[in-house]
Amino acid sequence: MSNEIDSNMFLMSLLYCHGGFIQNEEGRIVFGQGSNRKGAIQALQLMQDIYKNGMSDEVFAWTAASNNQAFLAGKLSMALNAISIERSAENSGNTALSDDSWLASIPRGPVMRMGNEHVMGVYIIWKFAKNRENAKRFLVDQQLAYQTHFEKSAFYNFPGWTGAIKGGFKTINKMAAADPHKPKGKYTILTTIAQKYTANVGYPGYSNAVIDEIFQRYLIPQMFAQVAQGKTSPADAVSNYDKEFKRLYRKWRNKGLV
Repeated sequence: MSNEIDSNMFLMSLLYCHGGFIQNEEGRIVFGQGSNRKGAIQALQLMQDIYKNGMSDEVFAWTAASNNQAFLAGKLSMALNAISIERSAENSGNTALSDDSWLASIPRGPVMRMGNEHVMGVYIIWKFAKNRENAKRFLVDQQLAYQTHFEKSAFYNFPGWTGAIKGGFKTINKMAAADPHKPKGKYTILTTIAQKYTANVGYPGYSNAVIDEIFQRYLIPQMFAQVAQGKTSPADAVSNYDKEFKRLYRKWRNKGLV
């Protein structure tokens, strides 16, 4: 529950699982309304309970490397993270740990099982680039012939389009199942997650300028931290942050960007 990317990804996902959506499909702020408000309050109550019964104050000063460091040091029994923890354990030679570490999708909440992709690559070609056409061609070729990229990333990077790997998810699942590390077959869960339980930041709407500012300012982790530390109640936190989210919506709407 700190100002870093893993806290953002996890806590936004936790809101999805409880039905506490920040915006709707049209990009309108609905955080403090009806079932969204109820779901957000439930998610905040859950994290408050988890903190009191299973966390230390370290979580409020967490960094992007903390999950990996703490798990590999034997201080954590579970972490919500990309597969870098597992690959790091395998590469370190600590087979006692890696052979007994498993992968699973995000736990299901009362409304759904849904997590954010972690993370999404964004490619940019500068306007002043001297070889723009070939750069565009490279990106197209890379994205539409992705099997080597998927394999060399050790399954960390999935294709944006299923057909970018010949045979689609059938081939992806076969490649994941062939990974030689124990427990055998543990990486096949990634195909299920990619197909069923992964969304963009801002789900069920699109990512936009409002969601980006909420993300970049770490407003969601701050909200959860305030509740966990007893500085505000879950209900008051939802009301206060709903007002801030709506203020941001008006700001970006006035700029013509939502």
